[in-house]
Amino acid sequence: MTSNNVRFDLSPYLIHFFRKLDLDKADVNFTPEDWGPGEIVEDAAVTPLFLLRNAIRLQRLWATWSMRNGRRTVYGPDPAVCFTDMPIAAFIEAGEARAAKGEAMSPIALVLPKDLVHAAGARPVIYGLSTSGQLPSGDGGVPRVMPNSVLPEAEPYRYVTLGTYGSVDWTHEREWRWPYRGDLPKFDDTPPCYGKDLPGLDLNFPGMGVIVRTKAQARKILHDVLVLKDQQAKGDFSFVLVGEDIASLSGLREPSEVQKALSAAAITLDPFLNMAKSKRDKLIADFDTAIADLDTTKVRDHGREEGGCWLWLTDATHEITRALVINDRVRINDQGRYLVELPLDRDLSLGKREELTRRLAALLNERHGLTATYHSVLGSFNFDEIPHYSVPPFENRMIFNFGSDEGDD
Repeated sequence: MTSNNVRFDLSPYLIHFFRKLDLDKADVNFTPEDWGPGEIVEDAAVTPLFLLRNAIRLQRLWATWSMRNGRRTVYGPDPAVCFTDMPIAAFIEAGEARAAKGEAMSPIALVLPKDLVHAAGARPVIYGLSTSGQLPSGDGGVPRVMPNSVLPEAEPYRYVTLGTYGSVDWTHEREWRWPYRGDLPKFDDTPPCYGKDLPGLDLNFPGMGVIVRTKAQARKILHDVLVLKDQQAKGDFSFVLVGEDIASLSGLREPSEVQKALSAAAITLDPFLNMAKSKRDKLIADFDTAIADLDTTKVRDHGREEGGCWLWLTDATHEITRALVINDRVRINDQGRYLVELPLDRDLSLGKREELTRRLAALLNERHGLTATYHSVLGSFNFDEIPHYSVPPFENRMIFNFGSDEGDD
């Protein structure tokens, strides 16, 4: 921010917050049949935390027409992604207060650099118009197209109603919108099967952040953003802000003091991405010792199936996982699984190698608290092919994102 706009009511960020979503309601524009790898939706209602994690994992924010009572509130032919220009501290206070009253807001959000989102095409909304006359009603959910004499063809997505003498007033939202100008799904056909295919804004900005309520939620977000970082994704997350760690901000008015309070509650990624060589060497030695100590006796014959088998590290944040990643001992498949090839004879049956990998996982958990299992592929040594196992670790809420999970456990 430049020196003339360093004020407590201004921010260099835009915020996109998430709210509970009922998929059975007609006011939802598009929903995917397949939300993506590791996404599990069992009920019609999904939580803000689920939607946040899904956006991070797909690196995409959906664009909609923000339907209300069967009408589009976003005018024109283009769906949009909505943001608020509130400072982070004000957003957290407002989000908690409005969520407590049952309003359509939560203090769970993505934080994006304002200048970069502006460069991508986002603009502040227009509150009201200078012209008078009847605007298109949009009854039946049809596009609410304005005449060019009212707004140029490219601008109606920015319009927000402002009623006479404050009868309708959304100016407190300080809203920005980004329009999606690409192809749209055909409503008379099957919707796109994958969430990544829905209209939306790609999250490929540097310096992004996340706001959550609790440390338990933050641990799940850290897993998601580390997977993206380790996959060398285009977007880059710099911090996770934990609301429960923030002291009251109501008495803070100086921007520097607000920033100190927010920084104290933020988790940065640097400790997970950098590690002293001496510590890293010891952790890797501990890992290799566990492999050397693996009990290979009395392994039951599981037939003669062939295929690849890897140790699947299920905690991307554990210090041993981080040491192995830094030392290039881990490969990440297209489902975001952290896989280590073990020095096991490929002439052993696949079943035997699965059992040995299970034993190693148990040993690592006992000695170092590192959770792991096995990942195998029948008849192939390509870890991106369809996996072969009986019971995936669905209890692991960092790997699997459940639609009903509030993340406070």
